[in-house]
Amino acid sequence: MSSNRVSAIFDLAPRAPLSISARLALLYTASGYLMLVASTAFLYWILMQGMQRDDLHYVVDKVHMVEGTLLHYAEDSAFLDHEVKWEGGSYGIEQRYIFYTRILDENGGLVVETPDMARLVPSSTFAPPVDSERTSALEAVGRWHSPEGRSYYVLSTWARNVQNQQSWVVQVALDDTEEATLLTNLRRGSIAVLLIGIVASACLGSLAARRGMRPLREIAAAAEQITANHLNERIDAARWPEELNGLALALNRMFGRLENSFARISQCTADLAHELRTPIHSLMGEAEVALSVDRKPEEYRSVLESSLEEFGRLSRMINEMLFLARAENPQSQIERIQVDARREIEAVKEFFDALTESHGVTVTCQGQGKIDADPLLFRRAVINLLSNALRCTPRGGRIDMSVAQHDDGGIVLTVSDSGCGMRPEDVPRVCDRLYCADRVPAERPKGTGLGLAIVKSIVDLHGGSIAVDSALGRGTTMTLRFPPATPAAA
Repeated sequence: MSSNRVSAIFDLAPRAPLSISARLALLYTASGYLMLVASTAFLYWILMQGMQRDDLHYVVDKVHMVEGTLLHYAEDSAFLDHEVKWEGGSYGIEQRYIFYTRILDENGGLVVETPDMARLVPSSTFAPPVDSERTSALEAVGRWHSPEGRSYYVLSTWARNVQNQQSWVVQVALDDTEEATLLTNLRRGSIAVLLIGIVASACLGSLAARRGMRPLREIAAAAEQITANHLNERIDAARWPEELNGLALALNRMFGRLENSFARISQCTADLAHELRTPIHSLMGEAEVALSVDRKPEEYRSVLESSLEEFGRLSRMINEMLFLARAENPQSQIERIQVDARREIEAVKEFFDALTESHGVTVTCQGQGKIDADPLLFRRAVINLLSNALRCTPRGGRIDMSVAQHDDGGIVLTVSDSGCGMRPEDVPRVCDRLYCADRVPAERPKGTGLGLAIVKSIVDLHGGSIAVDSALGRGTTMTLRFPPATPAAA
């Protein structure tokens, strides 16, 4: 296999998704880092704007102070010299000035300037002077970087004495190199802090995610302890956080349903084994008796007829169990068409006419209604209901079948008999598999216990419901409710 093909196979292989802990850690890290970046950038911007605003006002104030000095002490050269040379302040080992001031006459001649200003901030670096009375001095302040790597705020304005018609050019420069260096160091420090911050955010985010997901791991560990042999155990929902309380309750409900399903399966298995064992033992006993001694052909024929009856019962039971298994398959689908419910129950009644006459039972049909259903399944449900009612109704009794159409499009099918009824404890279980209530007259054949279970499965497939109303001595009423047709079925 070529290397390109191998790489293509690995590229197409599905990548495992990130765990919830990893996603939470990434979110914590990203959110913490973004907050740190935003706060650091905001504080840096506030500091830079404040320092810049203060420097601009310092320059403008210095210009106004020099202009005021010229208006009042223009002729006092000693005072001007002191104001320009010694009021600028100095700092550092090299005794650099903070402010540099230069005064030129209207012809450009030098009147006075701060020492060493000609070398550090030559006059050519200044823009043409502006009239501070007409133009905002703050807007005229410029920025200049010297070849030595120092930075200055510079401003050049006119100073006019209206009385003696004199004019001067005032040039002021503010050395802000130290502040620029401070901002540079602050930027570098901020980058270092941000790098440390992202590592710290990742560590704290990972720790927080792990601690936050610990209850889920504990719930999973608690759920692992619940096995098929310990389905009665439950997860204590009260000890978990509010967000996981619902999950614990949902798991407990699921375990309850599983426990109920396992119990029903176990009971059904036991009942099925019992139901199968009885006819098989009967068949084996009859065969052993028949083979124990030589018998007449008529006796063998009688044994075979009896065996054939038991075989038929076994076959019906197996077919009904297969039907229930297929009906409860989640992938089971039915094809619905519009069915005349009254016509279907009339057809079932006619099919049972001979049997009802032999049993001396009267069957009636009434009502009208149409339903969107599988006609074969609907008819089978009616057959099972009528067969069950007929088996439990004594001679001279009555069975009433009725159909009622609801305004929403659904129908209600009711089958009532005047039989012996059921005990209250039998009513909830009458639709369970292989459950037979002791209400069948002695002269009637006993069923397999699957007829009503099949009826319930058919109703469930159609999205309906079944209700049982029965009492000893007053008969039983089975009510099937079918919902209206869905758009897909219509």
